[in-house]
Amino acid sequence: MILVDASVLIDALKGKDPKLANLFATLPVAICGVTLAEVLHGARDPGHYRNLENALSKFPWVAVDDSIWKPLANHLFLLRTNGITVPFQDVFLATVGIVNDLEVWARDKQFPLIQTVLPALKLFVEPP
Repeated sequence: MILVDASVLIDALKGKDPKLANLFATLPVAICGVTLAEVLHGARDPGHYRNLENALSKFPWVAVDDSIWKPLANHLFLLRTNGITVPFQDVFLATVGIVNDLEVWARDKQFPLIQTVLPALKLFVEPP
């Protein structure tokens, strides 16, 4: 399973990369709550919100339970003490990937940076 970050979904939803629809249809991709919230947060109006919600409903869901909080706290601590400041939601997603042994598919530059401190983070390499 490949856990998809908002950066990839936003590019797909905006039509910035036509190959993404085909990749989503052929790869075992999923999202979690933080990605859903991040994408919906960017809605322009109620109609756009409903359209985004509908598009995201087609993705399988990776459930996150309360056992995530201690590893997340540890990851945030390790990143901070190594001088790395990145968005909370990206560390959350990375932690979900690590805890569930999933590859994370992101286009944001901070994920390789996170991986320098959290080498257990597996990053999906997008095909050309």
